Amino acid sequence: MKFTEFFWDFDGTLFDTYPRINRAMMKALNDLGVNIETEALAKLTKVTIGHAASVLLPGQEKEVMLRYREHIKEETIDSFIPYEGAFRMLKSVCEHGGRNYLYTHSGNYTIDVLKHLGADHLFADFITGSDGFPSKPFPDALLSMMEKHSLDPLKCVMVGDRDIDLLAGKNAGISGIMFDPDGYYADFDTQYRYHTFFDMMADQVWEMNPADLHVSDMYTIQRALQQRHPEWGGLHPGRARDQLLWMIGEAGEVIDILKKCKLQDVQNNPELRARFVEEVVDVAMYMNEVCMCLGITPEEFSDAYFKKHLYNMNRDYRKANKERYGS
Repeated sequence: MKFTEFFWDFDGTLFDTYPRINRAMMKALNDLGVNIETEALAKLTKVTIGHAASVLLPGQEKEVMLRYREHIKEETIDSFIPYEGAFRMLKSVCEHGGRNYLYTHSGNYTIDVLKHLGADHLFADFITGSDGFPSKPFPDALLSMMEKHSLDPLKCVMVGDRDIDLLAGKNAGISGIMFDPDGYYADFDTQYRYHTFFDMMADQVWEMNPADLHVSDMYTIQRALQQRHPEWGGLHPGRARDQLLWMIGEAGEVIDILKKCKLQDVQNNPELRARFVEEVVDVAMYMNEVCMCLGITPEEFSDAYFKKHLYNMNRDYRKANKERYGS
């Protein structure tokens, strides 16, 4: 890993909370006679909610914020949606010996959200707006956490979706990672910038050398490839048969190697072994795409795989074969 201590912002970084924020803000503005397109509002709330209020209703910021706080209460806990791959990234940091810390201006309800989703155990510690530290980009909260856990600044990184997140890290003497899925901060100068959590994990944790891909990782890889090649037709139910036929074709490549080459050469000849593994990977990629076309989730696949394993472990193959084939 490039770093071992990851400090995470909450809103807009781990969670795509802007839809719920913008819904509440839109209602608050409508209460006061202001109508604005969601896209235009999103650009303002991305800076801060207070910034949006001051731009749209200067002099009435307190009233806007009062109404916003009332409307945000209408949003349920299920409206907190983690970004795709966010929890996988947190788990990967832990799996590789690192630690995660939450640092957000939002209140302690953020910890409740993590508990609700079963992700609080992925964090070593938390700092929220309820702790009373000066707001970002002031470094006080980060410095306090680093001192508390005796952390080496060179091993620490602040991950956020806004300039103030990374500036807080810079002011604390640590590195920064910009998570910018929508390109709002394309001009902000930072060494590390990612549009997806998979890209962040592959570079920061795996350093482009993954040791053990999860099913969800494989899905993500295939989805990214399909997005780069829209001319292929995408991943939808109508494509499942085509992908299955391609998989059978790739399986034929695997069979050819085993048919035409000595098994010991497949095992011991580096070039042949690499070619064989590549063909097996092609089969797996198409099989994953068949599942994706039909909406089979990584969790659904994993659950079925494990249940099948448990069934096979207790299965009497000899009896089954005798009943089926008579011998």
